[in-house]
Amino acid sequence: MSELKEGAIVSGEVISTKPFGAFIKLESGETGLVHISQVSSKYVEKVEDELQVGATVKVKVLSIDPAGKISLSIKALQEEQRPPRERRGGGDRRGGGRAKSPENFEDMMKKWMKSSEERLSALTAKQKKNR
Repeated sequence: MSELKEGAIVSGEVISTKPFGAFIKLESGETGLVHISQVSSKYVEKVEDELQVGATVKVKVLSIDPAGKISLSIKALQEEQRPPRERRGGGDRRGGGRAKSPENFEDMMKKWMKSSEERLSALTAKQKKNR
């Protein structure tokens, strides 16, 4: 049985990339998967744009299922290393003349959904008024 525990931070080598993520061979000899959604805090279109076979990476162990599948994350380490004010959901929203950091995919989707709901609501109200 593996000595690897959830929450552990370990190093490993990228042994292959797939459209859905990258397989990492850990120092323990075990292999885990970094899903494409866990590669980076920013939107990742192609795993190969962020990770190359043979590269050494630090990863956080997210989970180990009963069958022994190991789920890993690079994104979790990036978010832990950012100052609290820059982490998702926090930060200074007043602007203050500072350069904005790039938005992550989830934030962009939330803005799009809000805008879409507002437009749909306005359209529905206009249709009701014209009846």
